[in-house]
Amino acid sequence: MHEHESNTAGDDEDRPRENEQRPAPAPGSQAEQDAIFAALVAQFDDPVDLTRPDWPEIENLRRIPVTPTPASPAPVPPGPRDWEAAEDPDEGHFVPPEPPPLPTGDTTAKFAWIAVLGGPALLLFDALVWREVSGWPAWVGLTAFLGGFTTLVVRMKDRDPDEPDDPHGGAVV
Repeated sequence: MHEHESNTAGDDEDRPRENEQRPAPAPGSQAEQDAIFAALVAQFDDPVDLTRPDWPEIENLRRIPVTPTPASPAPVPPGPRDWEAAEDPDEGHFVPPEPPPLPTGDTTAKFAWIAVLGGPALLLFDALVWREVSGWPAWVGLTAFLGGFTTLVVRMKDRDPDEPDDPHGGAVV
């Protein structure tokens, strides 16, 4: 099917032929911008002539003469930022203060943490040495972990003892 046959009767009259020129659009209109863009797209693959006379001479960076800079610049008078700080004898000799002693935990919390960490360690040792976890080491490790974990959870505090109670019963963070 030819292109001519697929068009309706009125389409051939509206569309310009290849050899006809389109009328110039109004300046500043969308049609003018579209025409300029279409012309740029049509020229995209054209070779560039670097010797075109309409290229501004100021844009030619290759032809601008380079003037050499003087070997020794003129001395600059000292400014407000050209001073040096005096040496401080104590600079670089910071001695941090003695750290405070570690808080002493209660005995129950210490044994609970030993059980929580020691129970799985005993199970891991049993699995690596005897290749199976059974017998008294398995019961001791499991019981120690569960007992230590339960002790730590029960002893958790939901409030700071130094903080006063909230009369409205709000959320505790």
